[in-house]
Amino acid sequence: MDEDLPLPEETEGAGSKPRPVAVVNEDRMRQDAPDGAEARGPGKEPPSSDEGASRSKDRSRLRRRRLLLFLVVVIALLGAGGGAWWYFYARLYTSTDDAFIDARIVRIAPQEPGRLVDVPIDSNTSVKPGQLLARIDPAAAKASYDQASAALSGAKAGVQSAAAHLEEAKAAIAQSESAYEAARITAENDQRTLDRLQGLKKSSGNTAVSQQQFDDARTRASSAKADAARAKTAVASAKASADAATAGVASANAQLKQAKAALEAAQVTLDHLTIRAPMAGQIVQLNVNQGSYVQPGEQIMALVPDHVFITANFKETELARIHPGDPVSIHVDAYPGVDFHGKVLSIQRGSGEAFQLLPPQNATGNYVKVVQRVPVRISIEGPDLSKYVLGPGMSVVPTVRVGQ
Repeated sequence: MDEDLPLPEETEGAGSKPRPVAVVNEDRMRQDAPDGAEARGPGKEPPSSDEGASRSKDRSRLRRRRLLLFLVVVIALLGAGGGAWWYFYARLYTSTDDAFIDARIVRIAPQEPGRLVDVPIDSNTSVKPGQLLARIDPAAAKASYDQASAALSGAKAGVQSAAAHLEEAKAAIAQSESAYEAARITAENDQRTLDRLQGLKKSSGNTAVSQQQFDDARTRASSAKADAARAKTAVASAKASADAATAGVASANAQLKQAKAALEAAQVTLDHLTIRAPMAGQIVQLNVNQGSYVQPGEQIMALVPDHVFITANFKETELARIHPGDPVSIHVDAYPGVDFHGKVLSIQRGSGEAFQLLPPQNATGNYVKVVQRVPVRISIEGPDLSKYVLGPGMSVVPTVRVGQ
């Protein structure tokens, strides 16, 4: 091999001493030797096992130091990055993925029973306020309305008749009072005549007043007194008739009010047979068709209003930083490339669990503290919501800008 051949002496530079060929070959063998072992040169003994183990430990210790230094640098960089993230983002924003789009859904149900004769809309149809949704057969309700209308006409006629009777009774009272007044005056006059004749008879005997004249005067006085009594009775009877006529008028007016109420009830029933949209929105869950028989309170469709909002369930530990009016950026899963925005409207007083059908009773059994979530209502103010399909239950991630 080349190592056995004599080589010229190598020099390291000007003024350096020449190195023997054997030394050069020994250096080359050391460089090519594997870790933990030295090349054997001419005239050298192999290294001992203690020296190899010591060198191996030194190299392992050096590698551990380098790894530890690397880890320290990485941890320092991560800490600096986390601190910067908290300072520039975390302390200014808070978000949750426990949020969804919500709305005040209107459950459409009839108020009167009957068979549907018209259902002009379909599911997922947008409607305007007052638009016709369904119509129930109005035949029976129309007959009831006509009957109530006829009863109202009869009640009005009854009121007019009672009023006429009252007027007649009042006229009879006036007439009887006039007759009574005339009879009373006549009776008083005849009584005075009788008293005068009686006085003359006592003073002069039968010479001034005959017995016939006295008897005639007494008869006339008695008759006039009786006529006055009958006239007074007629006045009382006329007043009683007037009272009865007044009661008749009151009864007729009551019947008139009852007839009006019956007509109004018939009109309300007739109006309830026509079901219209209470607000603008979209019809969903339409489960009836023309010819279906419906009952009062039975849900036949639902209306999702155009105005929607977000219900976000934030942790109770985050509420101290959230206030009504805080701006919110909204990410909707259905539209990942659209930036929606809104603001905090209100914060519910109480966690969601407190309003369950069976709220938790922590006074019984073992208690484990769990961070509760509180609903926060958030508005959606842009962009133009009419361009997007947003409905209850859709997932969103709101991010609230806090620390304003």
